Amino acid sequence: MIGAPLRRGRWDDHPYVAVGDGPRTLIVIPGLNDPLCRVTDRWWFSLLAAAYCNRYAGRHTVAMVSRPPGLDEEASVRELAGGYADVLEEIGPADVMGLSMGGFLVAELAADRPDLVEHAILGLAAARLSERGREVVGRWREYAGEDRWRPICTEAAGAVAGGLRGTVARDAARLYGLLGSPSPVDRHDFLVSAEACLAYDGTDRLEEIGVPTLVIGGTEDPFFAPEAFRGTAAGITDGRLVELDGVGHEAVLDHRRPFDGAIREFLHD
Repeated sequence: MIGAPLRRGRWDDHPYVAVGDGPRTLIVIPGLNDPLCRVTDRWWFSLLAAAYCNRYAGRHTVAMVSRPPGLDEEASVRELAGGYADVLEEIGPADVMGLSMGGFLVAELAADRPDLVEHAILGLAAARLSERGREVVGRWREYAGEDRWRPICTEAAGAVAGGLRGTVARDAARLYGLLGSPSPVDRHDFLVSAEACLAYDGTDRLEEIGVPTLVIGGTEDPFFAPEAFRGTAAGITDGRLVELDGVGHEAVLDHRRPFDGAIREFLHD
């Protein structure tokens, strides 16, 4: 359920969906697959984004903010993070959470502009991809180069939901591919994002992050190794780690209580 009216718009060319009217602001930065369907591209996806944001509303006004269309050909993670600095220049300092690849952007944003980031959360993200994660992203890059979007959607759905929920999610992704092509708004932007992910290693920048930072991830994550989560948190001066044993990227949907609970506790310190 969405507890407050949904708002949609753009901040510095970044599409957003927002809920809540709390005195603090929480910005959520989505992961690699953001160009497949940005938060304002389809009404039903705006509702899904708003429902997720509502999980953290109360003390916060919460907004999920997509990357803008038409990314520079060789945009790096640091450059993409700079776009979110422009967003925060417009709306003011905020707590910032990145999901998966979004965590890369949050780390760079917190290192470069600590004046704009009050708390940083790397949700299901470490400072670099694991070898397994690189294989998955590399495969998706190849699919995208061949305009094969259905397998990306199906694999992604399986990664973020397990059990019966995962089966339903994969079937829904296949059906979506049959009823309407799940081609991204711009294939170019997906490829730019994939290349940025594969090129990124933020290990050497961790000591530059000067804001309270939560790293939360599972020991069975398909994109990040447990030791990378631990090393990322240890490398940040005020870094904190929450490790979810036996959990993967499905933590957001299938393990909401420990995932959301750790985030709320961190934000309310």
